[in-house]
This record gives sequence, C-alpha cells and structure tokens, in this order.
Amino acid sequence: MQRSFMADASHELRTPVSVIRTAAEVTLGRDIREEGEYRGALTVVQQQSARLTRMVEDMLVLARADAEGYPLTRRPLYVDEIVAECVRAATVVAVTRDIRISTHVQPDVSIQGDEDLLRRLVTNLLDNAVQYTPRGGAVAVRLDSDGTSVTVTVVDTGPGIPLADRERVFERFVRLDVARSATSGAGLGLPIARWTAERHGGTLIVEQDSLGGCRFVLQLPTDGGPAADPPAHPGSTHGNT
Repeated sequence: MQRSFMADASHELRTPVSVIRTAAEVTLGRDIREEGEYRGALTVVQQQSARLTRMVEDMLVLARADAEGYPLTRRPLYVDEIVAECVRAATVVAVTRDIRISTHVQPDVSIQGDEDLLRRLVTNLLDNAVQYTPRGGAVAVRLDSDGTSVTVTVVDTGPGIPLADRERVFERFVRLDVARSATSGAGLGLPIARWTAERHGGTLIVEQDSLGGCRFVLQLPTDGGPAADPPAHPGSTHGNT
C-alpha cells in the first residue's frame, strides 16, 4: 500500500511541477516580453502552486494517518459555525461560476471534535460540490441535530455518480472525470473526509439525489466518537487496483 501511495503521489506531483517549470522556461526564453505575458505566466504559477500546496498538505495528512500519528484534538465546538465559515469561503469560488449555495443550518449545534479536521472535511465536501456543478447550478447545505448525532448534507446539481463508483470516490487518487485532472485536485479530498468522519465515530456516504446530482451525507455523534483509532486507513484500497 505504501509503494502504491508513493507511486501515485509522485505521478500527481509531477504535473503541477512540470507546468510551473514550463511556464517559467517559456517566459524567460526571451529577454523582453509584454507585461501581459509576464502576468499570464505568474497566474499559471500561482494557480499550480496553490494546487501543489493543497496536494502536499493532503498527502501529509494521509501519511500521518497511515502511521497512526494524527491524534485528534477533541474539544467542544459549534458545527453550525464551521459550516457557515466553509460556506462563505466556497461562495467566493461559486459566484465566479454563477453557482448558488443555499443553506439550512440548525443553530447552536455543538459537538466534541477536532476543529481543524472537521473544517477540512466540510471544505472538501463543498469544494467537490462546486467543482462538479455546472455553471448556473446550485449547491444546498443542510445541518440538523437530534441531540445525540449531527447530520450534514451537501447536495449538488451536477451529473451524479454511478452506483458502481460511489465507493471508489473515497479511494485515494480516484478521479472519475479524467478530463479535469490537470486542474482539479489529486483525488484525496474525499478519502480524507471519510477518514475524518470515521475518526470521529461517524460515517460519510454518497447517494443519488432526487434531482440527479450527488448527495453527500455526513453523520457524527455529538460526543466525538470513540477515543481509539479505527482500524482502517483513509482511502486505503487494501490491495485493490
């Protein structure tokens, strides 16, 4: 599993590094260029550097999880505040694509959990929803609690996921839309999201929404789940290809 992870990671890192190097080499290939050409090259470098940074951070989380070196820092927190913050951040990208994000958030929903990991989880679900929702579409976020468990639902109006692939999307480096591989993430966001849910004693599944898009359903116990680490590692395929 470690050898496969290293091979996949090396492959994923190669693309943004290559794009950055090529943009720099082409731009520096002539002594003088127009300002617009420099700005264009720097924009490419900025975008690919941001992608590279996100990939490295995700890989670090997975590596620490594999080594059981990522202890949870549980403390009382409000899930509704985390969801609201993540929605505000996702809206910045969504508005550029004319995608509307609506929310129905129950107030004062508290839980024992790791704030950084839970924020990354919700961010990953929203990023995924916005990424695969076509221009002019919509994303709906809902938060409910019955006192013993918390449910966060993220629904999009994208193309949906075939039944046969609904577990595969939680495996590392899996991207169903290969055409987007040059600009999208490395296929690590959803594996990390499910691992985070399970580390908190919860679950994360994906279903087909009645309107045809995806419905990601996150359920967490309000007490933060068991203190012991779960046996499975995030996104492990356990020998599957």
